[in-house]
Amino acid sequence: MNIKSHLTQPVKIYFTALLIAGLLMLALLIGNLYYQTQAIQTSLQQKNQIQAQEEISFALEENIINLTSNLLELAEWDEIRQQIEDPSYYYYWHEDRLKGSPYFKKHYSQLEIYDANKWLLMPYITDNNSETNLPLQITSEEPTVIFSPKNEAFLHLFEPVFEPDSKTILGYIGLSVALHQNLLTEHEFSFVNPDSIRFTGTNPVPLSELESHLQFEPITNSVSNDLWQLINNFTTYVIILLIISTILIIIIFQILFSGPMETLSNYVQQLKKQPKEAAKITQERFLIREFEELKHSIHDYHRDLQTTQNALKTQYKIVWEQARRDALTNIYNRRAFDEAWNELVATFEYNPSNITFILFDCDFFKALNDTYGHEIGDDVIRITAKTIQDSLPSEFPVYRIGGDEFAIILAGVARHEAFDIAKKCLKALKSYNFSGIGIKEKLAFSVGISHLDYQSSKNLRNDLLNLPRQADIAMYKAKQAHQHKIQCYKTELEQESLSLVSNQVINTIVDAIHTGKYISMHLQGIHSVTDGTLYYESLIRVQKEGLYIYPSDIFSVVERRRLEVEMDTQIIQQMLNAFKEELIPQHTGVSINISGKTLLQPQFVDLFQPFLPYLKDYKIVIEIIENTLIDHMEYAKTVLNTLRAQGFLIALDDFGSGYSSIRYLAHMPVDIIKFDMSMTLALDADEKTKNIIIATAKMVRNSGYDLVLEGVETEAMFKKAKQAGATHVQGYLFGKPKSIPSFHETK
Repeated sequence: MNIKSHLTQPVKIYFTALLIAGLLMLALLIGNLYYQTQAIQTSLQQKNQIQAQEEISFALEENIINLTSNLLELAEWDEIRQQIEDPSYYYYWHEDRLKGSPYFKKHYSQLEIYDANKWLLMPYITDNNSETNLPLQITSEEPTVIFSPKNEAFLHLFEPVFEPDSKTILGYIGLSVALHQNLLTEHEFSFVNPDSIRFTGTNPVPLSELESHLQFEPITNSVSNDLWQLINNFTTYVIILLIISTILIIIIFQILFSGPMETLSNYVQQLKKQPKEAAKITQERFLIREFEELKHSIHDYHRDLQTTQNALKTQYKIVWEQARRDALTNIYNRRAFDEAWNELVATFEYNPSNITFILFDCDFFKALNDTYGHEIGDDVIRITAKTIQDSLPSEFPVYRIGGDEFAIILAGVARHEAFDIAKKCLKALKSYNFSGIGIKEKLAFSVGISHLDYQSSKNLRNDLLNLPRQADIAMYKAKQAHQHKIQCYKTELEQESLSLVSNQVINTIVDAIHTGKYISMHLQGIHSVTDGTLYYESLIRVQKEGLYIYPSDIFSVVERRRLEVEMDTQIIQQMLNAFKEELIPQHTGVSINISGKTLLQPQFVDLFQPFLPYLKDYKIVIEIIENTLIDHMEYAKTVLNTLRAQGFLIALDDFGSGYSSIRYLAHMPVDIIKFDMSMTLALDADEKTKNIIIATAKMVRNSGYDLVLEGVETEAMFKKAKQAGATHVQGYLFGKPKSIPSFHETK
């Protein structure tokens, strides 16, 4: 590089110029920082006040909407009308039924019923010595805020109760809510200091004037205050640092020639002793060219060598981490789980603690994957993994240990805390809107939990090793349940899992489901009450060389091994063969039970196409259980209506075993309703229960459905079934199930 002669100046000139320039730039930087900090602090204070006002207004508005909505739902409750019409047991109903119902929230102060004249239904249950209590008579239906001597505000809301299908007012519902407690319970404030919220007032005011009686303070922005203090401290530190640095630089300048040689010599010796350590070279610039080139050559060589070594280490870490990460979800995979589990097992006896093992599984995932395709299935897996991980405490990772199975290991967590964590994860999964990726059905997840309390364990290692198996048993129990999707392991579940009997029974059932061998299809008649015609329900049995396997064992193995689709396919094929061999009497028919998993298969409609030629001579009914139909209503409508259009009939089996049947009754794509046996037996119960069953049966018949009552075993029960409105009956009174060959011979 060529430098003009007039640019060559004594080093003191360059040193002084650079020092002055640096000080000026630093002074400008500090001044600008000081000014910007003041502006930011003022802006933040204004913004905090605005955000706090908006937040408190939104919280109040949302509270009023929620309370009004809850009150409207309560006004529709039949028991409210019953109490207005007959308040004889109002006090007991109020304390037991109302306060124990979902309508009564824990933060309600009072919830009372008024008659049509706006008088309190039962005045003696209220304490009217308090000015904040609901009034004995409603003078105004407008929402009103009452202030207590302790500056607490109580909101009084009233809602009329109408006669069903009429605008006639039967009475009113009155609600008193402590606003301060309600706000703190229902909302988490980000901009308002909850401790600063106050209500001031003496006389009752309309709800619209509430905000004028509300005092609050925004949360103090500690960042702004700390930043301002930091700037002041920084300015002081910089001035001190400048003084010290100036003295040091002057000293270094005085020893310009002796310093470089000693520095380079020490640097080389350090590299020889510790070649793998990162050694810092002095930042002093040498004016002697040979020293400068030598310094940079040594430094660059060592830097490049270390860069290469670090790159190799980084690449190794990346490869090692990728081997422990699931490619689809980017969470830890089965390999990482095995490493973590083995390490826990190896160190547990020396460092014991409470251990909880949690398993998550997506119900009917295979059917969902086949229905919507692998891309949607992969999206479900990714969303599930992220939702669970986001719901967990940061110190606990989630592992994908199978296709749709995820595991969590919680160490040092109490049993109830672990249950709360699992509940939070499941709630997040239930709340996720999977329709955004094209899934129309409601997804269900099952959770199994096993827990080890090390203080009460007699065999730590053995109890620890049993946790995964116990969680799997609990998860299987959760998959069987419709409501309780979180199951904790207990010894009773172990006994239930052992009900699968022996390996011989299990192997026989699995072999029968896959090959069709040992299956003996049975038929049980379903008789018409009016004209005597009948058709038959097909029932699967397994027999092998004198070994008769009961249906309960068959279904336990099928559910445990998840062979529902294979079993249904085998039953369909067996019944098709019976039609081909003319083993079913003409002008009768058969009913075939189908599981929820089979209903969700893409080829579900195709399974019944071979039966089309027999529809002209036979009644062919497809039975679907209640819960499956309700959980997948939109999808079920499409496939079942396709089959109905072809001539098949659809029956809703086990009606009454669930809780949502009546609500969805008008929308169900079915032709026949089959009452669960428990509803048939209820005809022998007390008069109230009997009347409910008869009313339900009448509603089903008026809706145009055929009605089948199962479990009819006596003439008396047959008579009651007819009186209840049954169009068909089924039970031992008309014959036990018979195998198809023997059944055909008797015909």
